[in-house]
Amino acid sequence: MKTIYKFIAISLCCLLFFGINACKKVEHTIDDQIVSINENTVSTIQIGKKLKVGFIALNINTFDFSIEKDGTVLLNEQISKESNQNIIEREFSIPLDESYIGEATLKITYQAGGQTVTKTQPITFEESNPQMFVVGGSTGAGWEPTNAVAMTLYGEDSKTTFETFEYLTADGGFKFLPTNVDWEGAYGLGSAAGVLLQDEDAENITVTEDGFYRLRMDSDALTYSALKLDMGVIGDATPGGWDSDTDMTFEGGKGTYVWKVSLNLKVGKIKFRANDDWAINFGGTPNEITQGGADIEITSAGLYDLTLDLTPGAYKAIIEKK
Repeated sequence: MKTIYKFIAISLCCLLFFGINACKKVEHTIDDQIVSINENTVSTIQIGKKLKVGFIALNINTFDFSIEKDGTVLLNEQISKESNQNIIEREFSIPLDESYIGEATLKITYQAGGQTVTKTQPITFEESNPQMFVVGGSTGAGWEPTNAVAMTLYGEDSKTTFETFEYLTADGGFKFLPTNVDWEGAYGLGSAAGVLLQDEDAENITVTEDGFYRLRMDSDALTYSALKLDMGVIGDATPGGWDSDTDMTFEGGKGTYVWKVSLNLKVGKIKFRANDDWAINFGGTPNEITQGGADIEITSAGLYDLTLDLTPGAYKAIIEKK
């Protein structure tokens, strides 16, 4: 029996000894040279966005960071830090480049103990779903980003050109925002009217007079335009036929989007257009009005109240016979 107890005691001592030594092998001393990517770094992001990457670096002041996909280096940058910094964050602009889309790798490379150490972390780049908003004292949204008015993309296959229709006042000013969360990435007035500067501290953009405007901006070219509009109705069902518009009246102010007119119509067709010109025109069906949409049918003659509502994302018309 004593032999058995002696054997067990020796075995436990061995396990304890080797266990302690095994644990020591994975511990890092304060002198170790280590760099790693913070686990809070996102694993999925859209192209065209800013990628924030956190790094933990011990006893290393310089290392290389790269983004690689299918053996191709998409981005490469040397990162430097102060010796007393152990946790740092860097921001990288991911371009609107479709070659990024898919599975890729975040890679860090550094020298430690005379050897080259490489560490990787997977990331997925997704197709961009670009957004843009307008906010400011000139608009119904005011200066609260969460109330910002959504813009829509225009132009064939464009991902950088946006527009909306908005009543603006000459006082207050406005800016464009890439999100409706906060002021990060805001676009304000650049070096001249029509030019944008992507800087949260940029001056406000302004218009010279109150009115209903078509706002456009290009986040790539860093340009914008504000075209003042007067809406009208035209067509062979109207008194002026296809040659002359009947003017409509805007009702409301900031935060409203409604134009109205009462007129006699005959059987035929109508459309809505801006500034007595076809560059901006609306048609379709009353419940689904679109730019450049089809002629709207009037099937019965009489006195009508016409309403055009250009609320962002919900264009519609009300055609009501009295």
